[in-house]
Amino acid sequence: MMKKAILLLVLIVTFSCKDEKKKESDAEVPEVVTEQVKLIKSFTSVDLAAWSKVRVNLEPTTDEDFTDEVYKLSRISITESAYLSSNKVPVIYASKYKATIIVKKGTESDLFGLRMSGSYPDRVDALFNLSTGTILDYKSTRDFETPVATIEELPAGWYLCTVSAKVAADDVRIILGATSTEKKATSWEGTTETLGDVYFVPSSIKLEEVIN
Repeated sequence: MMKKAILLLVLIVTFSCKDEKKKESDAEVPEVVTEQVKLIKSFTSVDLAAWSKVRVNLEPTTDEDFTDEVYKLSRISITESAYLSSNKVPVIYASKYKATIIVKKGTESDLFGLRMSGSYPDRVDALFNLSTGTILDYKSTRDFETPVATIEELPAGWYLCTVSAKVAADDVRIILGATSTEKKATSWEGTTETLGDVYFVPSSIKLEEVIN
């Protein structure tokens, strides 16, 4: 009788432990949330003709890594700000947006700045190292909130770079350019040590609304 009682107790404890382990295992499984986005604007090389070119040269290349055209963007000043800026794109005030581009380091530099800007000084910036595939810095300014930057390695030295934020604006611009090591994210377009350059795919540039 005693042996049966002990066996029953062991069985109860064993099944109880298995049940607890199952509960713990279930609790440890994180919920995978896929970011939902809505395309607001995609660009092409034709759009570049109307973009603002502030102390930069812009020229097509013979790069064949993509079926779409690849352009080289080069600074022509180290003493003043230099960047390429899209036209304004209408957005919904206080919604979250993401700017995306495929880019590769240049022959003179490997640092790249990406900005999504509303009315000055509202903006979000990210500074990328295109040799190491890392984000050096990112930050939003004044009324832009919850900044995020990402970088994803692609074949042949290319990277998919993004920057996003909740925007306090009715329209935004996408701004990009080469920069150098002494800069912070919020001032990457300013004076630099060298005349840097980067390669990018115009048709990869997108503005998306993040809807979750």
